[in-house]
Amino acid sequence: MNGLLNDPQFLGLRLAGILVVLTIFAVPSLPLISAVSQGIAKSQKKSFYDKFGKQLTRMCLIFGGTALAILVLAIARYLTIDPVVLQGPYQLPFYMSAGITALAAIVLTVYFKVWKSMRKRKGAHMALGLLGSALSFCAVICIAMLANVLQSLDHFLPSLGTPLEIFSALVAAANSTAFFTFTSIGLIAGFALCGAFSQMYLLARRDKDDFGRDYYKFAMPYAAKWAIGGTVLQLAASIMLLTATHLPMLQELISTVPPQALMQHPVVMTWAFALILPVFACVLWTFIVMSATPMRRKVSVYCAGILMLVADISLLIATYYGIMMTMAPAVIS
Repeated sequence: MNGLLNDPQFLGLRLAGILVVLTIFAVPSLPLISAVSQGIAKSQKKSFYDKFGKQLTRMCLIFGGTALAILVLAIARYLTIDPVVLQGPYQLPFYMSAGITALAAIVLTVYFKVWKSMRKRKGAHMALGLLGSALSFCAVICIAMLANVLQSLDHFLPSLGTPLEIFSALVAAANSTAFFTFTSIGLIAGFALCGAFSQMYLLARRDKDDFGRDYYKFAMPYAAKWAIGGTVLQLAASIMLLTATHLPMLQELISTVPPQALMQHPVVMTWAFALILPVFACVLWTFIVMSATPMRRKVSVYCAGILMLVADISLLIATYYGIMMTMAPAVIS
């Protein structure tokens, strides 16, 4: 592990890949938050929630589209190395993932485009957003299931099987504690990042989407509250994962290894980043919630966002190696 992390080329590619993965994991939660915000706007008769939901949906399309484009380029590169993949049983999960992803993109695009025309039919419009969120979730699960069988040494799809047999083998490969753990942690981390991403997006779009000072005085703390809630959920999941994987090792290291050497141990540092940095991010977001001028706290917004990105990258790395050490070998690479 040390050798891999010390290789600049490998580290750069892996970090870029994890950033794309985190963005993909965040996509299903964005339209969900938008629909919830619409529901609050309808019940409390406050239009600011509705405007925030629309901005968040636009961000979902931009971030999700960018991550999807990078993923498509990566898949195209993979197919140039191993073109036989599309000639065998892996055709089904490839096309299934592509089809559900395209359907989710269409639904979310329609959800954004008809925001004004469906203003008087909020219930139907919110249902459309929830459908987009559900389809995005299914697309992420399909992509994860495909990645799981592509990298696994223990699960192969039947080369001469029927579509039903191939699908059953795909589901059976994902029916493991390892797959469930990694995917769940990824989705939770993605949900936590939604609030952080939305705050940075609000700053970036301040001049282009000028909804007035009062709106941004509302929107920035509201996004920070989502970030705090998601991060608390992530910290709870992280502690549970640590207990199930690396806790005995860390206890032994703390009791036997000198402090200076302990600070250089990769497992210790990844878990330290994963557990401590989100706490600092929550402190910064609390200042934003309590501030009378939240849009002026740009340093806090960007610092908290960077802290969460580092924490979530560390969490995914710790999750992966924790699963490799203690759980079934079939896991997303």
